Amino acid sequence: MTRLFYLPLAVLSAAFVILCVHHSTAWPWNVVVHEDGRRTLLDTIFYFDHAAGELPLDILLGAAVAGAILCAFPASAARPLGKLAAVCLALDAVIIAGAKERALYLFQFHTRDNEPMVYGSHWHYHLLSQAALMLLPLIFVLIKYNRVLVTAWAVFAALTIVFGISSHSFIDPRYLGHQARELFTHTLVTVPLAIATVLTWRTQSCVPRSHSCERLELNWKPALAFLTISTYLAAGVLLTGARHHAQSADWTAVICAHFFEHFFSYLIVPTHALLFYRLGARQP
Repeated sequence: MTRLFYLPLAVLSAAFVILCVHHSTAWPWNVVVHEDGRRTLLDTIFYFDHAAGELPLDILLGAAVAGAILCAFPASAARPLGKLAAVCLALDAVIIAGAKERALYLFQFHTRDNEPMVYGSHWHYHLLSQAALMLLPLIFVLIKYNRVLVTAWAVFAALTIVFGISSHSFIDPRYLGHQARELFTHTLVTVPLAIATVLTWRTQSCVPRSHSCERLELNWKPALAFLTISTYLAAGVLLTGARHHAQSADWTAVICAHFFEHFFSYLIVPTHALLFYRLGARQP
């Protein structure tokens, strides 16, 4: 299962090398790399406001990953969760404390610095990509409904109602471009990292007499749904000229730097996925 870590590591390494070559330095930490033209690589990594806005989405994605893995790999009775829960709460607290405008970001008002603050706009900025990402881990399992999986999708549906549905998610070039980039980033790094974390812990902690595992196999229904959303976003980017609406014409800032903008996602999603997986354990 540790092999699943190789893809995120390779992608992040490649993105870092590309930034180094593009900016002609082996030490790019204090070089402006973000698409807004203001943030250095370090600022991009520790972009607390952005992480606060992503926090509800990341926690939901962690729950979706955990629920999917529980379909194929039922967990036995969990050991005490105190330390893991403390780690997750500490990460959440650090992000919220570090954000300067935490309320605006947490309540999904923010999209870009130069755009007006509109309630729910950040959620609309991620609606299709979030649905696709929550479907992604279900592609490889025979769906067996469990409380974690059902809760994850129920909360996603509830928050979508709370923040509303906007046509921007489906037709606006900026929104389509952003969602396509989110899908690209999290498909290559965040979701594999979360799956690898949960399965590695399970492999190392389960005793031989634990519940037998179902075989992983392609599930065409979530695969088709994921492919449909991905194709729609890709077509939307091409047909609407979404790349011309990016904050920068520099593709390394738009693509490569974005991988590092989600540094906290790479911590939140795997740790919370493991917590939810263990919370979903069957009781003896």
